[in-house]
Amino acid sequence: MRDTTVELHGREVAYTDIGDPDGTPVLFFHGAPMSRRNLGDQHTEFAEAGLRVLTPDRPGYGGSAPAPGRTLTDWADDMAAFADALGLDRFLVAAHSSGGPYGVVTAALLPDRVRGTVVLGGVTDFAWAPAWEGYSPDECAMMRLPDEKAALEWGERNLGEGPSEWPEPDRKLFATRHVPHLAASAKEAFAQGVGGYTQDAWVQGRPWTFDPTAVAASFLVAHGDQDTVVPLVHATHTAGLVPGTELRMLPDHGHVTVLWELPGMLTELRERR
Repeated sequence: MRDTTVELHGREVAYTDIGDPDGTPVLFFHGAPMSRRNLGDQHTEFAEAGLRVLTPDRPGYGGSAPAPGRTLTDWADDMAAFADALGLDRFLVAAHSSGGPYGVVTAALLPDRVRGTVVLGGVTDFAWAPAWEGYSPDECAMMRLPDEKAALEWGERNLGEGPSEWPEPDRKLFATRHVPHLAASAKEAFAQGVGGYTQDAWVQGRPWTFDPTAVAASFLVAHGDQDTVVPLVHATHTAGLVPGTELRMLPDHGHVTVLWELPGMLTELRERR
């Protein structure tokens, strides 16, 4: 795994580069609280699939500099600059959990560069009222605060350690060799404190201000059928926003186990016209 940085718009962005260095490029957007190291132990699987997976930390996470006042749509500009800096013309996009909206906005605002997108267990637009139902009460409280400053203050006082109960497939996963890797990735998310995560959660609660119908390439929304972290209605709602979306339920999967389906799904997307 290559773990390095690049400067974008005057800010340092940390990212990892795994898989086949000559393979099809993929930009992966991690969940929250996670970091660029989220997929580190899948290097071999991605390499065998001929995929080069690049995972940037979002602002304030891990090794990426904060970006006060950022918006969701700013991410597409960042990813265009990121791809330019790495010499990438077109690429696939994959996103997980709270990274989901970042996958949608990138596909919508960079339609000439995104070859296809897969969103796994992703959250949807919280302007849709049912999105709040069944979602984490703590995150909902943070997302409903009036501004970033209030969210940061709340996070410093109240931030917990993630869901208290995980779906059964995830609990089984956490009992395997993957535990140290995932725990280290989550710990790295807080390398600069709670600011990256609290800003991310607050931005997540803002209405989407872009047009999802602008997505031009294949779009796949996949969700574990036992996911209790992000409600299934998030997947169905996002699928309804993007024309031509394929909605796929993954049997016997929770919220985290779906990540091991990525090599196969990305290979599918690469082969589609």
